[in-house]
Amino acid sequence: MNSRFPSAFALLRQAVILGTLSSAGISSALAAGAPLVVEKDHRVAAAKDSRLILVLDLKPNLVDLQKSGAEASDLIRATAARYAKDYLAQPEFSSSPKVVVYLISVDSMDEYNRAKFDGMRRFGTIAFEKKGDEVVLTEDKLSFSP
Repeated sequence: MNSRFPSAFALLRQAVILGTLSSAGISSALAAGAPLVVEKDHRVAAAKDSRLILVLDLKPNLVDLQKSGAEASDLIRATAARYAKDYLAQPEFSSSPKVVVYLISVDSMDEYNRAKFDGMRRFGTIAFEKKGDEVVLTEDKLSFSP
């Protein structure tokens, strides 16, 4: 049955996404879609000075991003926000007031199946800060085009 109105399930899904993002202190402008899942072996986090550096390799998610078209940037922002909040909640990173998320795509691996960063593509950085219990977007230098 085709309808011009979203199904009840679609509306419920969007409400859950908006509720999750707003409870995380993230603007509803970032709630264009559910955040991508970036597997653990495609994430690197390290504390540097008084901030957290988080690298997300989006290579396994590029097909999904291309399918999302013009909404891809919002999807990446929502993903970065999700992982920024998750990592800042971990005990080893909880003292960091700021997180900078580097968004990349590692296109090749070496003979030991380790990422070769010399050929990576960079999509930009997005920074967040803790303000009380919230994680707030403070800098957006994303340059992704599907």
